[in-house]
Amino acid sequence: MRRTREVLRVSNFRYQSKFKYNPEDPFGHMQEEFPDESEFDVVIIGGGPNGLIAAAYLARAGLSVVVCERRFEVGGGLATEENLFPCYASNPHVLYHMMVDYMPAIQDFDLDGPALTWIKPNAQTGMVFEDGSSVMLARQVQDTKDSFLKHSQKDANTFGKVVREWRGIVDEILAPATYIPPMAPIEITMAMEKTAIGRRMLELGEASPLEIITTTFENDRIRTLMLYAACMWGLDPNESGLGFMVPLMLDRTMNKCYCYGGSHKFAGALARQVVKNGGLILEAAGVDSILIENGRAAGVRLAHEGRVLRAKAVMSTLDPQTTFVDLVGSDNLPDSLRNDVEGWEWDKWSFNTLHIAANDAPQYACDDPWIDKCFATIIGIESVDRLLAHWENVSAGRIDPANFGGHSTCESLFDPTLSDRPGKYVSMFQIHAPYALEGGWLDHREEIQAAMLAEWRRAAPNLGPESIVSLSMEDPEEIEIRFPQMRRGSIKHGDYGPLQMGCFRPNQDCSGTDTPIEGLYTCGASTYPGGLVLGGPGYLGANRVADDLGVARWWKPTPKMERYIKTYLED
Repeated sequence: MRRTREVLRVSNFRYQSKFKYNPEDPFGHMQEEFPDESEFDVVIIGGGPNGLIAAAYLARAGLSVVVCERRFEVGGGLATEENLFPCYASNPHVLYHMMVDYMPAIQDFDLDGPALTWIKPNAQTGMVFEDGSSVMLARQVQDTKDSFLKHSQKDANTFGKVVREWRGIVDEILAPATYIPPMAPIEITMAMEKTAIGRRMLELGEASPLEIITTTFENDRIRTLMLYAACMWGLDPNESGLGFMVPLMLDRTMNKCYCYGGSHKFAGALARQVVKNGGLILEAAGVDSILIENGRAAGVRLAHEGRVLRAKAVMSTLDPQTTFVDLVGSDNLPDSLRNDVEGWEWDKWSFNTLHIAANDAPQYACDDPWIDKCFATIIGIESVDRLLAHWENVSAGRIDPANFGGHSTCESLFDPTLSDRPGKYVSMFQIHAPYALEGGWLDHREEIQAAMLAEWRRAAPNLGPESIVSLSMEDPEEIEIRFPQMRRGSIKHGDYGPLQMGCFRPNQDCSGTDTPIEGLYTCGASTYPGGLVLGGPGYLGANRVADDLGVARWWKPTPKMERYIKTYLED
């Protein structure tokens, strides 16, 4: 079989150079790695997943695109690093990929096959208790029902019924809507009234996650698992207005994927799409300011170098504070936008993560051997009341060593490439944690690390001192050091609340990715639909910029998106 040769598009950008050739210094030109001033169609600030997705679409559309990344490698949260040096790597930020089966970029760039291998375990999320009992959410509904049967026949039957309804809400409405521009609340209501399942979604939206879970299930341990899974990424368990996200979070908890070789493989695959279609990626290229000329965004200036990259469109994947205050400048903002940015709320909690390399994978002391194979295993949480108390402590800036818990994953079970030493296992234990810890992280790191290790060993006794080869811990302050745009350890660039979701993310002027400043677009986790590597902000940003620059889109909506548009958006 003959293989066709892949044709790479040569990068197309214009530049002005101040370098003048000096015959007495024939190697002087080697000092100029990049021109002092250049022109592009699009400059993208931030080489995380959304920045790379936007760049890949626009570069393939024929635009000259450059991605400016502050770090020494692209990917943002799509990082796989040797943080258990030497010999052991882990995924310190993004481990669970929630939207692989819906994300347009994966389909449009064929990133589910030759480029990447996605692993979707059947045993998805388990929870173990001190008495040795357990409960599990599996990808296969019957396996979940079997696990629920140990605790409640009624809840097992109920789950079989509601999961069909909830998965219908996700598959027909919430998942495709993730990649379609946001609508105002009244528009959503009118659209959802067209179908029974849409009306049911509206009903759920009026309740809090706690109300939905406690009125649907009767057994406290099943309730505890379901509430943790629904709220682990930042939903307030007591807040109404976002109850429609409970089906989404639970469905995605049962359908998480792992990227074989580590999450950075995903970043690398996206970066290849950018480069092979003529785009440029500049690493170690932090942006100092967004240039505003005659009221419009005209380009960016790189930090520490003074190089200027001019563009017709500037796309920022950073948080609102960084984009509008630090880079644009408050004086260049309309009053309403300035007020919105100043009122932005960061995530209510962050994460503290303990990474270990060990001689063994965790073996949990419980009644179900499948728990050892779960993609995520929740430990330390015995009841709904204790879970709520833990979250209340975290929101108040505390971690109670006598009442905390979190989720753990043995990454090496799904990806042996993370260990350079055969037979060794890389695992992590992650808990919700406050950024501003009472007493400070510096003074309490060792205490919290010891408490986490003790809790993990109680649940998995084989993780004794003789088994652990190496360990490290990353607290919320260190998350901010790694990713400055994740202020206060905000992994989603901002809290999930009714006034910071949908058309209010980050505000009504910018949720469609365009902003009141002509030529400036936002397309990061703080823009609709949000964080957690959904791929939505980058995709929607590419759509908007292509339309505004008069470039034909080479891509089209996925079949599920087309069905959603036909059912809910067309008259």
